[in-house]
Amino acid sequence: MALHHKEISIDSHNHGLLKLKLAQKPYNCGGCKEPEYDLQACYQCLKCDFHLHKECVPSPYPFYLRLISCDLTFQLDPRGNIIACDACGKHVRGSFYQGLSHRKPRYLHPCCAKLPFKRTDNGGVVLDLKEKTSSICLICGNQGHSRDFKSWAYVPRFGVANYCYHVSCVKGKVETWKTTEEDSNQRRSYGPGGGTGTSSGAQVTEPAQRQLGIVKSRQGEKVLDFLDMAVEIFNIVVSLLFGLPPLPFSLVVKWLRRNK
Repeated sequence: MALHHKEISIDSHNHGLLKLKLAQKPYNCGGCKEPEYDLQACYQCLKCDFHLHKECVPSPYPFYLRLISCDLTFQLDPRGNIIACDACGKHVRGSFYQGLSHRKPRYLHPCCAKLPFKRTDNGGVVLDLKEKTSSICLICGNQGHSRDFKSWAYVPRFGVANYCYHVSCVKGKVETWKTTEEDSNQRRSYGPGGGTGTSSGAQVTEPAQRQLGIVKSRQGEKVLDFLDMAVEIFNIVVSLLFGLPPLPFSLVVKWLRRNK
């Protein structure tokens, strides 16, 4: 397990020391510029809302990534170049690692560069991180990708099961799930006087409130159905990317069904 300093300072942020502590909310990393929903420890400014992944702390030292047989060096930003991360396929917008392997340039988000080589899924199956695989991704089914699609994948170590989890699909599921949740929260608003409000803040009359209640009930069913389907994949996501035990979202869904 890597050891991290409790306090650091970086040249790109001039508010003094950044302290390592648990994140209290999702944030955009000030280094790689990627959204982060995992509330584990990160470096935080006490004077503003700046957050920094532990993996995104600038380093003058190269490190060797055995998976791609490459020495990687830390870069602060892509300097206007349009490049994509080899591991997840997403654009690089902030800090990243760069290298050259088999005469091929390599670009990686810091968090992707330091993904664990091995994970164990909820069923006890050992999954190994691979640069390439012909297996079918359980999330996307290997469908809907462009010709230049690229992504590393977690593949069962013992090749009886012909499936995998694309790193790009895992990250995409997390972001889609959180975006859906945030959009749903933003639509909730209340008008003055305790009445029911629309997303624009307008008051809704009593007959309209009853109709709105029917619509909300149907929307609630769709949200619950979505949550039901998302539970297992989100648990896989959390386990694979963050190394955490599965979260009890299924209990939340059951509670919502009983109380809707």
